[in-house]
Amino acid sequence: MKKAIVITGDVISSSTLKATQRKRLQQALEAAFEAAGQQAPGFRAEQFRGDSFQAVLIKQPATALQASLIILAALWKKGFRARLAIGTGEISFTSKNIVTSDGSAFRHSGPMLDELKKKNGLLAIITPHPAVNQEWDIHSQVLSFLVERWSPLQAEAVLEQLNGLTQAQTAEKLHIRQPAVHQRLQAAGWHLADLIVKRFEQQILTMF
Repeated sequence: MKKAIVITGDVISSSTLKATQRKRLQQALEAAFEAAGQQAPGFRAEQFRGDSFQAVLIKQPATALQASLIILAALWKKGFRARLAIGTGEISFTSKNIVTSDGSAFRHSGPMLDELKKKNGLLAIITPHPAVNQEWDIHSQVLSFLVERWSPLQAEAVLEQLNGLTQAQTAEKLHIRQPAVHQRLQAAGWHLADLIVKRFEQQILTMF
């Protein structure tokens, strides 16, 4: 049995998309997974049931929240919304395909996504530890509140911070001035989101 983090997600309202939009969505998903993998070594994602997906992190589980926010930001940058549930635990059965593997990490992540749908939330984190979950219920609600209010331009700026760029580098890449990047990040609540990401990294390291 291996300790792992499983991320289960789906694209919101994807069934209403037209054929051309679905093609753009598929491209956006592939780009989001690639970007997440660049910052989270060992990240591997698979799609199922159309626009639902699962990803597994074993090597560096502390990067799971960063990878999740990269996916959310990369999709919203292109105009698509998603919700994600991050489950920590173990993998007791490893299949060739992620979606047919099993373990407590999967059983934490999948059902939590269903709960998110009922609550209309965007992000949730669940661990095997009830006391830890109380803290992360609060952090998850804060992140959901922030992400829900991002504009596509704010999501674009947040994405580059998650990718490790400075504000000056982001400005150069996006062909805008650095103060404009700062304004977008401030409006997006990036400082608070960054603190929560760092808290996640710190706490996960004590659990793995």
